[in-house]
Amino acid sequence: MKARLKLLSKGSIENLRKSIREGRAISGPLDLQILPTTRCNERCIFCPTQAVSIETREKFAPRWMREEADLNFGVFDRMVDDLYRLGGLKRIHITGGEPLLHKRIMAMIFLLRRGFPQAELALVTNGILLENFAAALASSGLDRISISVNAGTESSFQDQSGVSGSNLEKIRNGIKLIRKLRDQKSLAKPYLSLTAVLNRRNFREVEQLLRFGIDSGAEAVSYLALMDFPFPKEEPKGFALGEKEFQDFLNELAHWQPLAREKGIYLGFTGQPGHLGKLRAGNIYQKGRCYSGYSFAMVWPDGSVRPCCNCETVLGNLREQSFYRIWTSPAAQEIRERMLRISEQGPPGLCDCLECGYLFENQEFERLVGIK
Repeated sequence: MKARLKLLSKGSIENLRKSIREGRAISGPLDLQILPTTRCNERCIFCPTQAVSIETREKFAPRWMREEADLNFGVFDRMVDDLYRLGGLKRIHITGGEPLLHKRIMAMIFLLRRGFPQAELALVTNGILLENFAAALASSGLDRISISVNAGTESSFQDQSGVSGSNLEKIRNGIKLIRKLRDQKSLAKPYLSLTAVLNRRNFREVEQLLRFGIDSGAEAVSYLALMDFPFPKEEPKGFALGEKEFQDFLNELAHWQPLAREKGIYLGFTGQPGHLGKLRAGNIYQKGRCYSGYSFAMVWPDGSVRPCCNCETVLGNLREQSFYRIWTSPAAQEIRERMLRISEQGPPGLCDCLECGYLFENQEFERLVGIK
């Protein structure tokens, strides 16, 4: 919530308003998502790289076809300098792939924390390697660690993650150790949050996941909406809930929320109830504009910079140009202005805007910016 408030602060909205009026980005992105690596030590059944066939990815989402890659640290270092020069950054998510597989991940975190002390800095991880990094992460200055655990039992975890072994126990031990080290130093952060992608394999496991969270020392358990891929013949895939199943899930959630409150842990669903647990949101962009490219940017491990996490559009590559040049280029501005026309012209080609994970922010920007 604090991160959202920073994104929607008076200064941020004024910068966004001025950028649109002047037809140029007067500052850097408000929100940045960084993928240090495409590598992962899990094979989750609902992950785009796993749940969608090679043929479909090749046709609709080439960004998922790239070979395994790690973001070059020198490129990353120069990017941080440019982001500092541009200003405006309020929120940073480090995700992946599994970011803890990058050999310079802690250097990246410390560099971001030093360069942007007021920005919300979050790490998204599957948690298998948390114990190895516990001491560094506990004192890193991260605001949040979000652990994508998806299950409350070892058998369910193995079923969804596609890997065997006692990994859920490793995750539990890692969370416990970070919480212990944090508490020993009387630190309020990093905030420890568990997430689960809602699907047919885990919607009846609310109690198990909550008790896992309580036992490990997590401070939140959040169910996330399932990406419901719009690709031919692949949409069902057996993961999405039916109407009755989703209502059963909501009932279970309501049943266990009193225990969560008693134990001081948040338990909830972050999606829109009307979408039955799926991220797909109908014709949402007939109702407002998209501010990505002004407000948001995403950096992939190959160095490519994108205005959105669901688009094939590339603004430029950090191996060839600086972030500053990419962000201030005429080509980037052309893409920004096209995104602002989304309600009239529809989504740009190969942009899956119906599964926007940035919907809340876009709606709030539309409400606050006030430029018609």
